[in-house]
Amino acid sequence: MSNHDWSEPPGPHPPPGPLPDGSIPLYGSQPLPGMPGGEPALPRVGWGPEIGGEHTFQHGGPQPKRRSTGLAISLLLLGGIAVAVVIAALALREDSFTTVAPVPGAGLAAPSTSQTPSPGTGDDGAASQDGMKVVTSDAFYASGAQGSVGCREPRAALSSPAAVRGYYANLIGCLNRAWAGKVQGAKHTYTAPRVLFWSGQVQSPCAGSSAVSFYCATNQTLYLKFEDDIKLWNRASDPGNRAFARMWATYTAGHEFAHHLQQLTGILAAAHQLEYDAPDRDTRLELSRRVELQASCLGTAFMGANKISYGITGLDLTIYRRYVEAQTGDENNRGGPRDHGARASHQYWAARGFNTSNSAYCNTFTASASKVS
Repeated sequence: MSNHDWSEPPGPHPPPGPLPDGSIPLYGSQPLPGMPGGEPALPRVGWGPEIGGEHTFQHGGPQPKRRSTGLAISLLLLGGIAVAVVIAALALREDSFTTVAPVPGAGLAAPSTSQTPSPGTGDDGAASQDGMKVVTSDAFYASGAQGSVGCREPRAALSSPAAVRGYYANLIGCLNRAWAGKVQGAKHTYTAPRVLFWSGQVQSPCAGSSAVSFYCATNQTLYLKFEDDIKLWNRASDPGNRAFARMWATYTAGHEFAHHLQQLTGILAAAHQLEYDAPDRDTRLELSRRVELQASCLGTAFMGANKISYGITGLDLTIYRRYVEAQTGDENNRGGPRDHGARASHQYWAARGFNTSNSAYCNTFTASASKVS
């Protein structure tokens, strides 16, 4: 948590909290798109755990161990509960933008033909050791502090789909420039994520239906729900509300982009393996929190490096650090599992990223359990 004593924002209206449908404040993770055994899956969307008659845990990570012939390794990292209709998709490759149409019926992941070691076999220990090595000591952590890439925030009113799309496109272009060298310096191949903008209802290879902004590792795509940004912008016209809307969009993009970095570096797949091999529900939940808290840290690391050029000072800085970070935490989870981390934990890791701009300070996998609560 930051030690700064941030002042209250001016204006008659404080920054807003979650939307009534719960679609704003949190990110989340979904079950794997392929169940152990290879059958296709249509995961339930939302925050509540799905507990079956045999107390099968189905939220925020892999299914409990059982022998399998294949496993589709795909993670959907998302937040809140919302209903949606895709209206636009944007493919980002470096700074090249192309609009593509959504594919009707996309949403069911086909069973994987690759072989995954069966849980409970002798291969589990070796796989877990390899996964632990990746998440704790990958060369990405030694890539060094970021310098500014001169990213500037467009001063656009986030009141229309086109405006929100342009806002995100600018920011994601900056994120690509900032992180490409760091990923390549760690001897990983860098590819820019695809970006799809949506409203209403969306399907992806990671789930049959979806919720607020999320990242799908299967197709390396950020799914950004512009509708929520417009709702936040239009709530009130005072400076505090408008700053909150802009800073929330900024924070969301950084967090989801960080999941793409985890995918490129192998951290996301390794964490998945560890979750799959975990002996119990509490261990799986803790691993899920380590993934999410790291994404919050990496997202703010970029903003810390670019805060001057981007203009995160004064009221914007107060909103970003005190209110946006404070809106992220399992306390808003409405009775769901503790799979993302408490507000205090998100603020702690977000502050580390923002203050250091260095991925070395975002290694949640070597942190004590108390720091990822």
